[in-house]
Amino acid sequence: MFDENIFHAIQSVWEQDQKHPFRDRKQKPIPNITDLRTIIEVSFFASLRREEDRPLSFAIALLPKWEVEREQRSSGRKQIIMHFNESLPFTVDSIRKLSPAFDHKITALIVGPKTEERKDYELWGAMYYGSSSNYYLEIPVGIELIFRPDVLMVTVTTAGSLLFSRGNSQLCRFVEAEIIQSVPTPFSSKAMGNYIIELIKNDFGFKKFENSYWHAFRNSIEYLLSETSLRGHGSTIILLPNDSLESYASKYITKYEFKDRLKTEELINQRLSYNDTDQIYRLIKLALGKVIIDRLSVLSQLSCIDGALLLTNKLTVISFGATLKANEWHGDVILGPDGFGGGGQKYNVEALGTRHNSAINFIGECPRAVGFVISQDGMIRGLVRKDEHTILCWLDCMVSMFV
Repeated sequence: MFDENIFHAIQSVWEQDQKHPFRDRKQKPIPNITDLRTIIEVSFFASLRREEDRPLSFAIALLPKWEVEREQRSSGRKQIIMHFNESLPFTVDSIRKLSPAFDHKITALIVGPKTEERKDYELWGAMYYGSSSNYYLEIPVGIELIFRPDVLMVTVTTAGSLLFSRGNSQLCRFVEAEIIQSVPTPFSSKAMGNYIIELIKNDFGFKKFENSYWHAFRNSIEYLLSETSLRGHGSTIILLPNDSLESYASKYITKYEFKDRLKTEELINQRLSYNDTDQIYRLIKLALGKVIIDRLSVLSQLSCIDGALLLTNKLTVISFGATLKANEWHGDVILGPDGFGGGGQKYNVEALGTRHNSAINFIGECPRAVGFVISQDGMIRGLVRKDEHTILCWLDCMVSMFV
């Protein structure tokens, strides 16, 4: 069904990940071609199905029964594994029936070959590993935590798009019959982060808390984008400098506006004002973090209607459902640096749709703006203007090294 080169590409990504000097990986066998073919074909066709008119979302962990004990002992990563009384065949129909019972963010269905001959595959249980760590919701007390397993996992949230990961790290994405390898997060200060820092450097929070504010703001944007992507709705989010709104006003048509503010920036600054020396302050920071997460979730939901969500660098809503109307960009669009020496290649935008092109045109005429275009397949492209002739584009602004 799928080109053999796809399976070899995933093997190559796995091998590169193991050799990366900054990942500190345990050396494990490269995923078997038969395993890859089976898990990709079944997961892909399951992603196209719907249950009660809803798209399926699920996670699959590739782990044969006979490797469970050795895997948990060697990796040091603990999960709660729940065996089914009777294994099910690993089929699209089995996933369709079971996936509504499990949240892919904290539980994966466990699949593996029945024998080492790899002729038949079984869906034999479910693995609970807890949610990924969150900057705002870190637990301020010492408890035993459980982690995503150090095995190949496939996550599906939208039709036709498969995300491959290992532990907490994203390896690559399968979209439109193409493997797109993950790179370090573009929000590093040597990449897109440098342009975002320029956007917020005059903010009260940045002047007072410096790098702490930058980390909080960056994590807020990452969470906003992640939440928007999970909603599976194509969206555009633009950050505009609060001190230059009048100069950009002619480049968009507002549709829905608020008279009042969510005051997300004030909450971030309030949270940063507490230190971690006292347990009570840690609990207050946790409570404030929950409120900030809720406000960011409100913003992500606003982006789900047609049009663009326009925010200031203070995360204040300018408009949602807005229409971008800048002139066509005739300069170059090149891949932005990733902080590890990548980037610089010219990017072909001809195949992109109206949403992407309108965002590119807008960024081309608004030099300090930062744009994000979220596709229904989960990809998040980031856009900034480097100079009057060049726009930088990052192909996937998910927290690419981490799931």
